[in-house]
Amino acid sequence: MINPTPIYKYVSAGCGSGKTTAICNIINDSTEKYILVQNTQELIKQTEKQLKACKSIITDTVPKDESVISSVIDFLSSGSNKTLIITDKTFFKIPPELLSNWNIYIDDVTNFHSFQNINEGSADIKNVIRNVIIHKVQSLDDRNMYIAAEKKPEVQGDIVKNILNQLSVLNEYDLFIMNNEYFTDAEKEQLNITAWKDLNKYKDVSITFLGANFENSLIYKGNKELFESIELEGLLTRKTELKNRLKVYYFSKNHKLSRTWKTNNPDKVQRIYSFIDEKLEEQDFYWTKNKSDSQSLKNGTEISPDARGFNQYQHLMTCVWLACMRPSETEAKQCELFFGIDGEAIHVAREYESLHQFVLRGISRNFDSTEIQTVYVFDEWQARSLTDNIEYIDIGIDDDEQRQRGRPQGSKNKQKRFTLDDKHAKRFRRWKDRNPGLELEAFKVFLASGDTALSPEEQKAMWNKYEKEVQKKQKMKSRTPS
Repeated sequence: MINPTPIYKYVSAGCGSGKTTAICNIINDSTEKYILVQNTQELIKQTEKQLKACKSIITDTVPKDESVISSVIDFLSSGSNKTLIITDKTFFKIPPELLSNWNIYIDDVTNFHSFQNINEGSADIKNVIRNVIIHKVQSLDDRNMYIAAEKKPEVQGDIVKNILNQLSVLNEYDLFIMNNEYFTDAEKEQLNITAWKDLNKYKDVSITFLGANFENSLIYKGNKELFESIELEGLLTRKTELKNRLKVYYFSKNHKLSRTWKTNNPDKVQRIYSFIDEKLEEQDFYWTKNKSDSQSLKNGTEISPDARGFNQYQHLMTCVWLACMRPSETEAKQCELFFGIDGEAIHVAREYESLHQFVLRGISRNFDSTEIQTVYVFDEWQARSLTDNIEYIDIGIDDDEQRQRGRPQGSKNKQKRFTLDDKHAKRFRRWKDRNPGLELEAFKVFLASGDTALSPEEQKAMWNKYEKEVQKKQKMKSRTPS
């Protein structure tokens, strides 16, 4: 449902500008009832020290024989005027009708969607998902490849509830995009789900969202009509622009970091780790990688790539980002169909915003400082998302790239015409199959995506393929009788 007027307010201000402190001041000076939602227990413990009368309900504060959500519901039903501080995971389990008399601040929580693959080929489980757990199913494309659905408000039966508890993405979210083939093809065993929180169910609740670069978050991009920007008084301003306080080093001009690239090039990944181990041997720094990565740095402090709420590294001058947060092609396509968000926007919201948040855990978080923070990332695109003050470190990451068997870099035919190698030709065919309309903007997004940057010759060859397909489609259309 599209609302004619905004229902939620949001504040978009940089990391370290004092958003949480400003909100605490508002709460302390008010007699109204507030709920403050934050994304880590550690941050909640810090914040409660700034509030006069509050109660935090988190795992550490409830008895072992009680659940957090039951304790929260008891508190909301008790008539207390204390400010409640909880995590976002707890907040979204609260029945919306219990929130009507509360003013809610959702502090630096911008991840309202999840992507998950479920591998289960049982026809019985497929039937339970399709006919018992979800409803309001509708097709999203002409070829009926993807469907949208909602979770049923009430699920009956202990067995079905147990199944739902095992499928966390279906249990914790409200709106879903799925590959329809999973339900129509008996041999299909993988269900691809992009899941979203439904903000419309809070339309009668007073909610203000706080975030850095909130307009780049997927929750904003997918629901712009729901939000109205407001200002907070007392926020800090930087003495020196952030981009002028960062020095970023990167290792690849040709490849955007992806999980596939890491898997296919373990020796080159290790080369980066070895370089950083030697370069930062005597330094104190923080760093991150994906959980699935087998390599590890010998020194430094490892933290999560989702670094919101970490405030204890503000004294550190150096950080290292070796994580990949790129959305899969399936997730990107599903978001594009349902929300009209293109793949590049999803990439910005996912990887570059996470990288931005990660870097802002260090000395650059301090608005009053002018000191330069050193950052190491994998590729040039990551580096340029932070600043223009970047420098390439050539340790051979772009040399002698392993390619699929066949024509290695594209071949020259007898007329000296460049042709794409098998890898890129197949990639174009997959895009064409998923985009039968051959929309120009969709092709431009596709051309800019991918794990490997295209050479000028490869880009030209891709355009030639695209233009030929457009011409072919136009000819077929002209031949079709009206």
